[in-house]
Amino acid sequence: MSVSTPAPDHRATPPARTRTMILIGIGALGLFLILLAIGVVPRIRSQRDLAAAARNVKDTPPAVYVIQPDAAAEADLSLAATTQAIRDAFIYARSSGYLSKRHVDIGDNVAAGQLLAKIESPEIAQQLRQAAADLRQSEKNRDLQNANLELARATLGRYQAADAEGAVAKQALDQSVAAHRTAQAAVAAADANVESNRANVQRFQELTSFQRVLAPFSGTVIQRNVDVGALITAGSPTNNTAVAPSSVTGAANGLFEVAQIDTLRVFVNVPQAYAANVTVGQPVQVAVRGRLTEPVTAKVARTARALDPATRTLLTEVDVPNESHRLLPGMFVYVSFKIRPSGTRWRVPSTAVIINAQGTRVAIVGPGNKLRFQEVTLGRDFGASIDVQAGLQGNETIVKQPTVSLQEGQVVTPIASQKTPGG
Repeated sequence: MSVSTPAPDHRATPPARTRTMILIGIGALGLFLILLAIGVVPRIRSQRDLAAAARNVKDTPPAVYVIQPDAAAEADLSLAATTQAIRDAFIYARSSGYLSKRHVDIGDNVAAGQLLAKIESPEIAQQLRQAAADLRQSEKNRDLQNANLELARATLGRYQAADAEGAVAKQALDQSVAAHRTAQAAVAAADANVESNRANVQRFQELTSFQRVLAPFSGTVIQRNVDVGALITAGSPTNNTAVAPSSVTGAANGLFEVAQIDTLRVFVNVPQAYAANVTVGQPVQVAVRGRLTEPVTAKVARTARALDPATRTLLTEVDVPNESHRLLPGMFVYVSFKIRPSGTRWRVPSTAVIINAQGTRVAIVGPGNKLRFQEVTLGRDFGASIDVQAGLQGNETIVKQPTVSLQEGQVVTPIASQKTPGG
């Protein structure tokens, strides 16, 4: 007899699964609440701290750095310029011909009157010989006219003696007088002709001397534009060499250029605001670009004593001693002047000046640390500092770097600022 096995009962499974899902949902909800609490609480605390800090900032006066204005003193004014030789000359030919010999080249030192080159001009030599022959011919003609004058004078004397005795016709005496006067005129013309020929000979002699090109003064040859065999035209620029000329335009200028560099000169244009402080004999410092730590002491030689109306600047010449030839013409240099203050002025940092639609002002910390804005009149601007001509008494406490948030009458906390070079 067989016994049947009862089937398993699955009705209990759904309730167990439901409980599991409920537990998982409760756990997820708890985890979410924990994470929410972790993120929200610090944020609330941070917002509370920020609000407290904002209230503190609002209630605390802003801190500002302050300075006292300085009395105006000497200041440096540096201007860019270019060195030039104290004497510089382009040597042109005054005689045409061919260059037969050249005695110097660029870089050579020459003395005054030294022979630089020799020009051969056969035409001038031939013209000189012809002029000399003309002079000798005119001198011989003058001798002939003098002889004719002596004959006419003697003849006139005889006729005058005979006329006193009534032994000669009146017409013969008149002819003798006329012949004497004609001889005198001929001698005068011969003298003039001799002088003309002599001047012509002298002219060709001088032209011959111009065939020797001489140095006008002691110096250095800084440009040479010719070589042996070049055709030279009197007064014309010449450049038949590959040597670059030293002129600014790059064009040839004469046969040679000689410069005296024992002393250099520098022309600078001083702005109108500083022109009154520049005087003849005033010492200055000249520094070469690249060697600013080795300035050379020079002095103001002369000024134009008038401003250029186009640039409102004063042309000033500075002479620089250069016996060692350490400086060269054409160098870029900085010329530094010591500018003395004129009148009662105060000097403040440029950052302390406010320039806007309300005018030119400075922020002053007054009694009770309250701000007030004072109008001022500015003077010379030195970059880091600036002169104040009017508006300050010198005992004010000035905000060094005012911001746009500062207002009239606002209470601030002043902090003394350390002085820095230039204000």
